[in-house]
Amino acid sequence: MTDIHTLDLEFYGATELIASFLVPADGGFILIDPGPASSFEVVERRVEEAGYRLQDLRAVFATHVHLDHSGGAGVLAQRTGCRVFCHPSGAPHLEDPAAKLLPSAERLYGDKMEPLWGTTVGVPKDQLRKVDDGESVMICELEIIGWHTPGHAIHHVAWQIGDAVATGDVAGVRFPSATHVLPPLPPPDIDIEKWRQSLDLLRRLDPDRLLLTHFGAFDDPARHIDELEDRLVRWTDIARRVVANGGDKSALGVELVRIDEDEMKASEVSAEAAERYRRLCPVKESSVGLYRYCSLARE
Repeated sequence: MTDIHTLDLEFYGATELIASFLVPADGGFILIDPGPASSFEVVERRVEEAGYRLQDLRAVFATHVHLDHSGGAGVLAQRTGCRVFCHPSGAPHLEDPAAKLLPSAERLYGDKMEPLWGTTVGVPKDQLRKVDDGESVMICELEIIGWHTPGHAIHHVAWQIGDAVATGDVAGVRFPSATHVLPPLPPPDIDIEKWRQSLDLLRRLDPDRLLLTHFGAFDDPARHIDELEDRLVRWTDIARRVVANGGDKSALGVELVRIDEDEMKASEVSAEAAERYRRLCPVKESSVGLYRYCSLARE
């Protein structure tokens, strides 16, 4: 079994919300999804706790460019000189986040930008590496395979390392001790058909473990993926009905919140875990992307 460490980035002072994954590589290590720039000091501490030094970072692998996953890639690249591997469509956003990525986030988060995400800086162009679908990357003797997995984001990559696959957001959100799997559905890139194709790809890879940025490693991939797809299909049918009947985004959010609360109770999700789901993946706000997808499909 591939040796992989789950690093809790203690996002915004809380535990078990955002993970980064450390994989040893010939005396050094790689990181998958380094988290936001605001977590840089925690990343450094967690790396040292795992028995490594930050200057021995060989590479960063970004599942996608959303700030909670890869906002810290530029800081790490500038501090350590490491390479950063990503989807070809994500590279421009990592190189120059101030062009589109940050203005978009600022419209959403306003004065919470700095406390949440820190100071996001660009990855130097000569340290960026674009990875094609199915391409193998060798870091010393460690092989990492990048699989393009759109659905949550068009620039999404799942990274296969031995018996494990780091899935970013394409395999959903789940917390330790819970079986409940939520799909994060923010605009603008939600595409349910592509998402289901990406889930089929994960099934074909047949990993022993899924590594979720939110949050941790899970050893029941087949059940997990089936539950996520079932929820995606059912929620999409509901969204299509709401759109067809002239309902708005709020109406869809209210209905999905009610359903999700009932399903969390049926799955015996603890009160502590339920609060994590609501904090990290609030269904009402998240469902806006699903509403947009169904609305565009009717045009």
